[in-house]
Amino acid sequence: MLSIFLRKLILVISVCEILVIALDHPVIANDKFNQVTASSQNDDLTEKSRLDQSLEIINKMDDSQHKVILLNDLALSYSQLGNQEKANSILGQSLSIANSFEDLALKVTTINNIAKYYAQIDQKTKAIEILDNTFELVSNIPDKSLQGQLLLEISLKYGKIGEEESAQRLFTQSQEIMAKASQPSTDFPFAETSPTFKLGFSGNVNSLRDTTGFLGVNVDFAKQWSEDNIFFDGNIYVDYDSSRSVNNYRPGSLIISSYRHHFNSQWNFFTNFFNSTNQDLFASKNDDEDLAINATILFGGGLNLWRGDSPSSFLDLQLGVGPRYEYDYIDFEQRRNQISPIIAIILLGRSLPIGGAKLNHSFAIAPALNDFHDYIVFSDSKFSIPLRKKWSFTNRLFARYQNELIFEGNPKVEFFFTTGLEYEF
Repeated sequence: MLSIFLRKLILVISVCEILVIALDHPVIANDKFNQVTASSQNDDLTEKSRLDQSLEIINKMDDSQHKVILLNDLALSYSQLGNQEKANSILGQSLSIANSFEDLALKVTTINNIAKYYAQIDQKTKAIEILDNTFELVSNIPDKSLQGQLLLEISLKYGKIGEEESAQRLFTQSQEIMAKASQPSTDFPFAETSPTFKLGFSGNVNSLRDTTGFLGVNVDFAKQWSEDNIFFDGNIYVDYDSSRSVNNYRPGSLIISSYRHHFNSQWNFFTNFFNSTNQDLFASKNDDEDLAINATILFGGGLNLWRGDSPSSFLDLQLGVGPRYEYDYIDFEQRRNQISPIIAIILLGRSLPIGGAKLNHSFAIAPALNDFHDYIVFSDSKFSIPLRKKWSFTNRLFARYQNELIFEGNPKVEFFFTTGLEYEF
């Protein structure tokens, strides 16, 4: 970079000298100007040749942090020669290598450095996009102290490219995280966390002889206090079936929520609520205006089997009792309208890490206390894959087995699958 600066300085001095000569000897000045121009062009060609040879040598190296550093400097040199396209291509190569690093902290630091080089070659929009993506990577680091340090690093990079609002926001966040990480950890009571709220949409359409489909809204809310927490996970939708003669459109819902009061880090008292409306297969395929409702409230005790890096990430084994309400209106006839006392064994998990994704899972066996032959087994799995910024790709599979038949031919097993996008506020 120093040699390029010196060449430019010499060129400026030479041009000034030519201007002075031109006042008295125009012909001599013209010859001298041509000589200086040719010399400058030759210097640029020599520099480009050297950079091209350097790129060949670097490309033969194994992928490493040192290779990325060399590529970054080379991209900047190409940019200073005016070859912006080549500079962008080389920085893209650096970014690809950095994304392949397994060490998450090394990956974040290296990518942050690449963002700085993008800003230096006047690609500020790309630099901001890269820093936004590294922020998402940092949120998956379990070591809170390291997470705070990396957020501070990203904050400084935002500041260097003039994004003061983002820099200040991440600076404040990094200080809060590092302050909490420096405090002595206690198993209980838990550290209170801010509420999380996610809103999304899901749906599908199938069409052959008949057209069927649904469009739904997903709502996910969670809040953790020092000794209590609550979460709500619901899908409310409208399905459509062109083969229905009475009502083509039908509302439906699938809701699971839980409140837990913790006595210590292992034991808790819980209250769970479960509701499904028009989930049964007969309710979605018949040509009549059918209605099926299944709602349950449970009270009982839970034992924590596993906890992640926060109390909102857990797997509990629960035992509870409560009422189950069932209503079935089939073929314009009320088939069932009853409340039954039940006992339930539940495996309840939330924010279970699977790679970079999260799994919410509920599994329960719930027989009626007055008739053990009348029992339900259900499984509800919600798998969320993080995308850019606060978006996630969410898939939910609900399955239920009900041993008691409402009428002959009614299926005992049902499945309900949704897929869509969610945004975290």
